[in-house]
Amino acid sequence: MNFAHAFSSGSPVLSAVFLLLILMSFASWYIIFWKGMMLKREYKSYQEFMKKHTINKDWPTHKELANVDGCVKFLLAEVKSLQAVLPRYDSHEAKKEILTMHLLQTLDEIRSSLDKGLTILASISSSAPFIGLFGTVWGIYNALASIAVQGNAGLSVVAAPMGEALVATAIGLFAAIPAVLAYNTFVRLNRLLVQNMRHVAEQLTVYLSNSNIKN
Repeated sequence: MNFAHAFSSGSPVLSAVFLLLILMSFASWYIIFWKGMMLKREYKSYQEFMKKHTINKDWPTHKELANVDGCVKFLLAEVKSLQAVLPRYDSHEAKKEILTMHLLQTLDEIRSSLDKGLTILASISSSAPFIGLFGTVWGIYNALASIAVQGNAGLSVVAAPMGEALVATAIGLFAAIPAVLAYNTFVRLNRLLVQNMRHVAEQLTVYLSNSNIKN
């Protein structure tokens, strides 16, 4: 299909639909590559942390934690910020409640950070097919209107506008299918990563609530 011809001679509404779907497709692929690289770094950082620092089961009580990247560093930074607070409490339960509260809040912040961009992917995956379908319906309507005006239903009159109209649906699907596949993949990877972070937070809470912070 000649898009230049479609934009120059086609309906302004259909041209706007084409442009919108192309922009949505570019936005979708940009977010896919950006989120993919970000999650790759996060999983790599988590795996390095697990291999380097969690060899011993009670690692929070005696392991020197340094040069930690990724989401884990936010949990450790929150624990470090509580160094001046926890020693004031002698009760194990009080320490555990404070650690739990602060680490849960940090986990919520991590989850919100990981979810950035997913709303756009979800919006593209759900709306692009309907936008493309709207362009198809509009193009077919214009083709039928042209047939009514010219009084000629020959193939040469119908083929070009019908083809342009149907391509709108194809572009809508082209924008939506990668977006929905990427959205489902990223949601699952985010859930698994947050689950891993929760396990780290639980270990920090249990061990450090029974002792002073030494990290």
